[in-house]
Amino acid sequence: MAYTSEIEKLERRFAENPSGRNFAPLADAYRKAGELDRAIELCKGGLERHPDYVSAHIVYGRCLMDMKNDAEAEQVFQKILSLDPENIIALKVLADIADRNGRYEDTVQWLSRLLAADPMNGDASEALARAKGKAALAAKVTEPIVPPAAVEETVAGLVPPPAEPPAPATEPEPAVRESGLIDIDVALAQAPTTAITKPDFVIERAAIQEAPPALEAAPPS
Repeated sequence: MAYTSEIEKLERRFAENPSGRNFAPLADAYRKAGELDRAIELCKGGLERHPDYVSAHIVYGRCLMDMKNDAEAEQVFQKILSLDPENIIALKVLADIADRNGRYEDTVQWLSRLLAADPMNGDASEALARAKGKAALAAKVTEPIVPPAAVEETVAGLVPPPAEPPAPATEPEPAVRESGLIDIDVALAQAPTTAITKPDFVIERAAIQEAPPALEAAPPS
């Protein structure tokens, strides 16, 4: 009943000056009453006449949010930031949209801008801490996993290939080998032979006599 009386009052005011800016409060009243189609139609018509009217853009964006149309709502609130870079409502809504869609890095960006514009905003500070935690966790989960085959290829590229075994020593040519053997045989054949002489002295091993066993002491009488 309260909404009906408020809407009727705003409708009369809008009828008095349809080209003015009274369309925005009326559209917001329609939105709160659940008449989203009438609210959106009124916002579109009024924004054609007043494209820089920030409050009307906010009402239009909220209508889209109520309709779960995050994509178009995000465009509307970014339009608001182009008109008012420190608009608290737009920054908060953009942070909520990004968080709801799992874009936590964007959430951190919007909340950081919100705190820069409103440093005493405790709710935004707590939301920023949560968003940073979500962003860090999401980054850890999405780290690429290297398959074992890629690891083996990488290791194979780092380890040098095994060295080839040394080539076996080549034998000399038959002519050289035979020539060397012939020279050795001739030298041995021509060498004089000498008799093995008896050494000047012979070391004889001395016989080691065993000491007689000690006599046992006679027992005392």
